[in-house]
Amino acid sequence: MKEKITVLLTINLLLLFGFLTQAVIKKETIRNNGRLVFLPLLPKDPRSLFQGDYMILNYDWSLLEREENAKAPNRGCLVFQIQEDVLMPVRLQSSFTDLKVSEFCLQYYRSDYDLKIGAESYFFQEGDGDLYSEAKYAGIRFREGNTDGDKLLIGLYDQNKQRLGSKDQR
Repeated sequence: MKEKITVLLTINLLLLFGFLTQAVIKKETIRNNGRLVFLPLLPKDPRSLFQGDYMILNYDWSLLEREENAKAPNRGCLVFQIQEDVLMPVRLQSSFTDLKVSEFCLQYYRSDYDLKIGAESYFFQEGDGDLYSEAKYAGIRFREGNTDGDKLLIGLYDQNKQRLGSKDQR
């Protein structure tokens, strides 16, 4: 009986390690090979007294405020185009595959009051709040041709699309 438990625990640990390794490799692939786009930010207070220094990212979704998007599913694909390296939202849809030429997709979900893409906060070193209060864009990397809509937030950028904080990792 003890041997069966040991074997089951070993198999479960190996599976867990495999899933975690796969997730890390996927994110590293996006970081190293993904296309960088800039997502416009709306002003937001860059401090939280309870969690330290971080910024809640408030994205500009004003282009999506149309009636057909109000009827979109709660989870799905945020379809966008890229103009001058800036992400321009086009529509919301359930499918990750029905994209036109020059359209791309990010996963989204809706809370009761906002559209979220899974990159809604950015933590930074204590005392750098003034520097990040100048942020006008969030830098998001994604893999072109990827049909799961995965992405990675890599930094905050000023109005000239220069990375705030550490050196640019383009």
